[in-house]
Amino acid sequence: LIQMRGQELLFMNNSVVYFLNTQGVLFMVFFVLLFLYFTEKKHELFKHTLLVFAITLFSTTLLKELFNIPRPFQSSSVIQSAGLAYFPSFPSSHAAIAFAVATIVALHNRRVGIFLLILASLVSIGRVAAHVHYPIDIAFGTLLGVTIALFFDTFHIKRQKKSKKYS
Repeated sequence: LIQMRGQELLFMNNSVVYFLNTQGVLFMVFFVLLFLYFTEKKHELFKHTLLVFAITLFSTTLLKELFNIPRPFQSSSVIQSAGLAYFPSFPSSHAAIAFAVATIVALHNRRVGIFLLILASLVSIGRVAAHVHYPIDIAFGTLLGVTIALFFDTFHIKRQKKSKKYS
């Protein structure tokens, strides 16, 4: 067990893992937006993804300030293994954004969406392993991100049907 703990610590302190655990979700969003921009003709999913990203970021920032829950490394003697930890813990912006983007893409492109959902799960697990989030932060962030994506997609579909009805 001690040897395993040392390997985990060594793995988590790896600079590549630290960087991906800190900036990975931003790279994920950037590359998804780039992919969508260059593979879509009308850029509709690109715009939806960008909007869902912005709404999710705003929502999590607002909730973090409202709840103001300290991070695990601030509440105990564990060492933080990821950056971007100066905001409160609840909910996880990384999980919310990763799952919001993955969900909105999955609703329109199943193959890419499944890949992104797996990636979002890895990002989320990494945040708990890095001691910057509690599992409840991840769970609520995931729920929030998926809900925002589903709400936006449902609202957009209803608006499209309504505009076609009057055309």
